[in-house]
Amino acid sequence: MRKRKRIYDSVHRFIHVDELENALINTRPFQRLHYIHQLGVTYLVYPGGTHRRFAHSLGVMEIATRIYDTVTQPNKLHKLSGLMPEYGSPEHRYWRRVLRLASLCHDIGHLPFSHVAESKLIGTKGHEVWTRKILESEAFDSIWEQFHGESLSDGINRDVRGDVMYVALGEKNFKEKFTPWEYIVTEIITGDFFGADRIDYLLRDSQCTGLSYGVFDYHQLIEMLKIIVTKEGSLTLGIEENGMDSYESLMLARHYMHKRLYQYPNVKAYAYHLVCFMEKSYCDIGKNLNHYISITDNEVLAELNRASGDETRPGHVDAQYLCLRRDPFRAIPFTSRPDRGLLLAVKERLKDKIDWELCKNGGQRVKPSFPVLKRDGSVDIGENLSELTVAHTDRSWVYVAPQYEEEIRRIFSPCSESCPSN
Repeated sequence: MRKRKRIYDSVHRFIHVDELENALINTRPFQRLHYIHQLGVTYLVYPGGTHRRFAHSLGVMEIATRIYDTVTQPNKLHKLSGLMPEYGSPEHRYWRRVLRLASLCHDIGHLPFSHVAESKLIGTKGHEVWTRKILESEAFDSIWEQFHGESLSDGINRDVRGDVMYVALGEKNFKEKFTPWEYIVTEIITGDFFGADRIDYLLRDSQCTGLSYGVFDYHQLIEMLKIIVTKEGSLTLGIEENGMDSYESLMLARHYMHKRLYQYPNVKAYAYHLVCFMEKSYCDIGKNLNHYISITDNEVLAELNRASGDETRPGHVDAQYLCLRRDPFRAIPFTSRPDRGLLLAVKERLKDKIDWELCKNGGQRVKPSFPVLKRDGSVDIGENLSELTVAHTDRSWVYVAPQYEEEIRRIFSPCSESCPSN
């Protein structure tokens, strides 16, 4: 019997890990997550938002395991015989283990301060590229060797490293086509509607910041989840009709947490200055793997402190905005994409006192496109059974020095939003 360790978590209480999972947790790349803020510099606005990716990764493992154990119960598997491993079989246990390890690893490639400077420093493919590099590195060789040996004793001979990477990162990050079962396992972590990643960060971010918007009945939601066979014969994660209320509560939590936290103007303003600073100071962060994982929030904060008091250092002005809180730029959200030509004309006059980021999908609504198992046994689509639609989280933003804020609001008044103060 494997020895187990208990880790106490503020959201899920005791989380149990076995020897292999504990060995993975004790690797240098995973321990690095102790020093990566989950919410970037949000703590400058909401002081309680100081939690780290380490705790979130443990939470995702806990939630993903609960989902897996629920949706693979024999009483949930009507019409699924032959499409997935039999409950309690070696294959079923193997994929449960893959899921837990993948949950731990899904965020292991994050930059300092998580998503804040991702698009500027490592490109549009994001942290998943570095997660894959880390999992392919020698730092995890002993983990995969031990897992492979355990699997062989159960009669399973698979590429364990590949399976963990596939499940952690999802089909979009690989050229290979996933089997229907592999798609289900990765969807348990990465799914847009019911993924464990989303469930944990909403609950955790809500608790730590004190914003109650992110609280919803996730126990009910998990209980109502079900694997459903599509018309094309593939598998997908859906929900029983009785669970639509819990889905809607999740979507409302997501909507308001974006409005009051993730897309909150004061948070976006400080994040903007951090991005500018990191662009100037850490443009070479991706030169090699060892360099990448050696840099955490601690190193960035130390450099910020130095730069704020030394005008010869890169990013001095942005460091002052962050460390001394002296009139940072204002972040103005836009419900529709502002005219780029007009922005360029304004920039000719204001120079470095204005900047922006323009989204591609602003104004779209999130539709519940997942399948729903109705009480009569038929399958429908969520959007036919829910009256709730919420706005897409994307927005365009204009960042401007405080003295020009009112002018910019007047120029772009038809499409700008009101900007609450904190």
